Amino acid sequence: MTTRNISETRPGRDGFAMVTALLVVLVLSVLAVGAAWLARSEKKTTVAEAVHLRSVFAADAGGEAAINFVRTSNLPPQILDFGTMAVRNQATTTLEGSQQYSYNVNFERKRLKPGWGVDYLDYDYEIGSQGQASRLGQSGVQVVVSRMYKEGY
Repeated sequence: MTTRNISETRPGRDGFAMVTALLVVLVLSVLAVGAAWLARSEKKTTVAEAVHLRSVFAADAGGEAAINFVRTSNLPPQILDFGTMAVRNQATTTLEGSQQYSYNVNFERKRLKPGWGVDYLDYDYEIGSQGQASRLGQSGVQVVVSRMYKEGY
């Protein structure tokens, strides 16, 4: 009886398991790098969205503060600058951390209030509010508000 060497019966199969294992490790490594890249980009997107929302909320807070200024005025606010028709320019107000807002209120026009007679007029004001959160997040809000005042009161 003659003995045969196993490598003689299967020529070219030496190292097959090692090559297969290396290919599997390569594929898994590529998948791991892709998952890490995706997680990193999602984190950047989430942080950018959070900064944007904080700046929008800050701008909205400035708009609400300007509306409150008009709402609580007993008399029509005096025009401070006839070039821009500005009645109020609020400098930067800090809310929390890097969140801040500023606003300006400009007189637009006054008109008769239908059904109220000639003594009651609607005063229209344009409000521009700018909100900021960190260096990168900036948003703006513009609204027009009306307030009725009695003329000569």
